[in-house]
Amino acid sequence: MKRKLRNLTAMGFILASTFQIHAQGYIVPNGVTYVGYSDIFSGYLMNVIQNPTNSDYTGFALSPVGKTPPTSLYTNTFSFSIYVDEGVRVFLVSANDPISLQPILSLSYTELLYPNSYVFADGVQFYVGLYTGYNPWDSHGNYTGIYTNPLFGWAELLNNNGVIQLLDSGLEIEGGGIYAGTQNIIPTPEPSELALGALGALLLGYRRWRNSSR
Repeated sequence: MKRKLRNLTAMGFILASTFQIHAQGYIVPNGVTYVGYSDIFSGYLMNVIQNPTNSDYTGFALSPVGKTPPTSLYTNTFSFSIYVDEGVRVFLVSANDPISLQPILSLSYTELLYPNSYVFADGVQFYVGLYTGYNPWDSHGNYTGIYTNPLFGWAELLNNNGVIQLLDSGLEIEGGGIYAGTQNIIPTPEPSELALGALGALLLGYRRWRNSSR
């Protein structure tokens, strides 16, 4: 009887650990890439991977539209647009900000929206958070802005004399998000397969112990 109790206690520790083990996700190599200037979109394009398995991608464009004071030497005002498939949601963020669903749903960051224009000072680096995936519509075809199979990422950009350039980036999938300016993935709140397996072992062991005690 004591041995059974010890085993059950050990399984209890396993159960506790299941709520601390998280799926980590992984970084998508070249998840964000710089296309350069496009005459079709009259802007600077960035591709963002939607599915690493088949290299399906979407993207966004920043198109120069003018000069906003106090500068007058180089273009510093750009309009935002998206292209290809379901698109990507883009947010103004700072280094180390968590790019994940919770702050997005909480409206913690300014979202770039078509056809609005935004000022990016010449010679100043800035970060944008990225959120994409598939099927951001409900069963009635209404846009929800919430993706299935989501990917979270960031891009470090620079307005270099009126030319938008990509300096660095990161994109993750199967995790809970990523911190801007880093390759540090935010774990998902759901238990990983290993944790679920441990939970199953605990429940099976408890059932056997209970049956043998009758």
